Amino acid sequence: MKEKTEKLDIVEEFNSNRERLNKLVLERADIVIKRFFSLDSQTYREGALKPKIKEMLGLVSSLVLRCDDCIKYHLNQCFNYKVTTSELMEVLSIGLIVGGSIVIPHLRRACEYWVVLEEKRFKDIIKKIESKIKNEKVSIKESENKKNELLQFICDTCTKEIPYYNWFGFYLVDKNEKDMLILGPFNGEPTEHVKIPFGRGICGQAAAKKDSIIVDNINKENNYLACSIKVKSELVVPIIKNQEVLGEIDIDSHYLNAFSQLDKEFNEKLAEIISNHIY
Repeated sequence: MKEKTEKLDIVEEFNSNRERLNKLVLERADIVIKRFFSLDSQTYREGALKPKIKEMLGLVSSLVLRCDDCIKYHLNQCFNYKVTTSELMEVLSIGLIVGGSIVIPHLRRACEYWVVLEEKRFKDIIKKIESKIKNEKVSIKESENKKNELLQFICDTCTKEIPYYNWFGFYLVDKNEKDMLILGPFNGEPTEHVKIPFGRGICGQAAAKKDSIIVDNINKENNYLACSIKVKSELVVPIIKNQEVLGEIDIDSHYLNAFSQLDKEFNEKLAEIISNHIY
């Protein structure tokens, strides 16, 4: 726990120090320094290139120049512009190719910093969902409409905040048909798979095994139910209470290798919250 707190402080410490030092400089700056700072800000505004692309270019340059402060700044900006981890790794690979092996220590620290940003995002989403549940005045467990509203809130929040969650939804166990999942609230393109038997596809397998499944490349899976040609990877996490499967979280991504151990842990925490407070 202490180690994770210290990691989260990496981001907070960098941002607060940068803000403090910039203020110190600009309070004493002459016209040359002020103009340079202004030019730097203007360079990254929208033009022929989108700010997101410009920040990725800035990250490559910073990596090649081996400036850790600059790398952290552009990582923050890339994260804010919803750069995915898959996109980030391609950006870092360009910096490595251009800069050579001497870049590797900075690449390591860049990856560590990015993981901390991801951990912070997951932590903030959990807080938002827990706050939403806490503020509900009607007992969630006694209202089917309230359950669906909260599940939809989770779908909408996750797809909004996490750029590689291109489809996020719930499959719930059918109360009238044994070992059958039915489509619940979701955010993303409509799917033809409104009913899935246990054991069929990734969703059915996760329900049957009562365990989370990450698929890095769906094209390598034989037992897979295709939803869209855009989907390249999938994460399924069962929702379990008293050893009984109540349903599951299903996430599709348009990126290969989209889901990490952090995604698995985050969604398992979501499943636990849903199990304890919604059912």
